[in-house]
Amino acid sequence: MELIRALDVMPGVHMALVGSGGKTTAMFALARQLPPPVLVTATTHLGHDQLSKADVCFVVNAPEELPEIDQLDLEGVNLFVGPPSEAWRTSGVSPSTYHKLEQLAIELSASLLVESDGSRQKPLKAPAEHEPPVPDGVDCVVVVAGLSALGHSLMPELVHRPDYFALLSGLEPMQTITVEALDRV
Repeated sequence: MELIRALDVMPGVHMALVGSGGKTTAMFALARQLPPPVLVTATTHLGHDQLSKADVCFVVNAPEELPEIDQLDLEGVNLFVGPPSEAWRTSGVSPSTYHKLEQLAIELSASLLVESDGSRQKPLKAPAEHEPPVPDGVDCVVVVAGLSALGHSLMPELVHRPDYFALLSGLEPMQTITVEALDRV
């Protein structure tokens, strides 16, 4: 089944994707299923290897650096990221840049998809108290979890913040991650 149908997503949606394992893949898969143009961004880091999933990528340091409408790929997926933060990833866009992107999406009647959480590329995570950084104005929030960790031991290689995951889930370190434990988190 297509994500657009499974999630009952309507064109023009402003959606945040949070959680762990699979957010970026789901975001770009959904972007390809929505009518163009689609605007995609992140309030957190994206890996440089993920930037190629878009038709065009804009690095934006401030809202005034956003491209004009005629510079966008109106037939495809337009990605907006902040400047590089480390050798292998970008930073998220600023709140003021996001607000201007939101206005651009409204002007274009375009969908806006926002990766609004980080998990250090691990299948599962426990959110910190300040997470996720979901911007104002989204229509819906989709929580993603990497089911590849189910049936495996609770360990740092599979879970971002494993101690907090253990606390929230009721599991002990190295216990098997179950559907019920994931549901509690």
